[in-house]
Amino acid sequence: MSKPPLQLPVIQNWGCHNCGGCCREHLIEITEDEKRRIEKQGWTAADGVSMARPVIQQIARNRYRLAHQDDGACVFLDERGLCRIHAKFGEPAKPLACRVYPYAVHPAGPQELTVSLRFSCPSVVQNLGPSIASQTAALGQLSREIVAGKHRDHDPPLIHDVPPHGIQQGHWPDFHRFLTALDDGVADDSVDLVVRLMRILAWLELVEQSQFKTIRGAKLDDFLSLVTGAAVKAQPDNDLPIHRPNRMSRIMFRLLAAQYARHDTEALVRGGIRTRVSLLNAALRFTTGLGHVPTLHESASVSRVFGDSSAGDLTKASHAVRFSDLESHYGGRRRDIDELLTRYLRVKIQGIHFCGPAQFQTSLLDGFRGLTLMYPIVMWLARLRAARRGAKQLDLADVQASLATADHNYGYSPALGTRSALNRVSLLSPMKQLTSLLSWYSQ
Repeated sequence: MSKPPLQLPVIQNWGCHNCGGCCREHLIEITEDEKRRIEKQGWTAADGVSMARPVIQQIARNRYRLAHQDDGACVFLDERGLCRIHAKFGEPAKPLACRVYPYAVHPAGPQELTVSLRFSCPSVVQNLGPSIASQTAALGQLSREIVAGKHRDHDPPLIHDVPPHGIQQGHWPDFHRFLTALDDGVADDSVDLVVRLMRILAWLELVEQSQFKTIRGAKLDDFLSLVTGAAVKAQPDNDLPIHRPNRMSRIMFRLLAAQYARHDTEALVRGGIRTRVSLLNAALRFTTGLGHVPTLHESASVSRVFGDSSAGDLTKASHAVRFSDLESHYGGRRRDIDELLTRYLRVKIQGIHFCGPAQFQTSLLDGFRGLTLMYPIVMWLARLRAARRGAKQLDLADVQASLATADHNYGYSPALGTRSALNRVSLLSPMKQLTSLLSWYSQ
C-alpha cells in the first residue's frame, strides 16, 4: 500500500524539550507485540527499573499498559525526565503511543491524512523547536505505522445534524471548502480574535439553515463567500457589544471549565473515596459559583514550565480566589494572546482536530462551537492563575499554561464526550450565550 499523503500545519513548530510531563500525565496502552518486545529487553534493577512490580500491567483481556512509579511517573522515566527505553535501545524501541505524542493524525480524504498537535505539551504551546514542515519524513513514517493494515476511506464529518434539514453529509472536497473558510476567518488579523470568532459563529448560523444537496463545488464557494462577507459587514470592527452571560449559561460554563481543568493521574486515582468526595464537593462549588474557587491540580509539565498555581509558588504569597474575582477585566484582548490562540485554533482546524472522529463524532458546526468555547475557558483559567498570584492583568504565560491545561482534555477526556457535556455546548448557541461568553471573558 502506498503511503497516505500528509497535510501538515505549516504555522506550527515543535521539538521535545524533555520536561517529562507526557510520561507522567498519560496512561500508555501498548499492543501485544510491544508488550513482547519490552519483555525481551530484559529490564532489571541495575537499569534503574524497580522490580517491586511488573513493568507492564494488564487492564483487560489482551489489553496492556506501561506500569507507573509511586509518584505517577512511567516506570521507564528516569530522574532526569528521560525515557530509559529510548536511552538504551533508541527511539524506535519505544511504544508507538509514546513516539506519536504530541502529534495527532486524522483522516482528511480518500487515502489522505492530516496532522494536528496537542497543546498540552508546553513546547507546542510555546511554539518551540523546528517547523513541522521540516519533519515530513519522520511524520510520514509515524503515519504509516499508525494506519498500518487498517487505513480505509472515511466519510467526512457531518456539516450539521440538527433540524430543520436533518443530517448534512458532504464530500471531502466540499468539506475542505468549509475548513478553508473557517481557517481564513480565524487568520484575519484585521480585527481582534474574539470578533473573528463571532463573525464565524454568525455565518455558521446561516449554514445551519441551509441544505447542500445541490450547493457544491463552485456554488459552495459562492455561498461561503456570500455568508462570510455578510458576517464581516454585520461586525466590521472591534466595537463589540459586551453582555454578561446569564445565570444558567454561567453555571454550564463553570462546569465545563472545571472538566477541562480536571487532571486525573495514576496517583490521584489511587486516592480512593477521599478523592471522590473532594471532587464532588468541588463540582457543587463550581455549580453554585459561590465562595472560593477549589484547587485545580495542573499537570506536571505545566507546573514545571510555568509554575504550580495550585501550590501557590507563583509568588511568595498564595492568594485565595473567589469566583466573583474572575468576573473583572483582566486585559485579555492583546495581540500576543490573540496570536497564541489564533495559532491554536488554526492548527486544530487544519488538522481536523475539532469534529468527527477527533471530537466524539460531532458535526463540523457543533465541533467548531466547542472549539470556540475553548477561548473563554482558557481565558477564565488564565484569570484564575493571574488572581492566584495577586495580579489583575494577564501575562502571556497565564494563557499558555491555561491552554496547555485545557487542551490536555480537549477531545480526549471521556467526561467531555458524554451526552450531558456535549449538550451544554450545543445549548449555549441557541441560547445566544456563546457570543456573550466570548465577549465577556475576552476583556
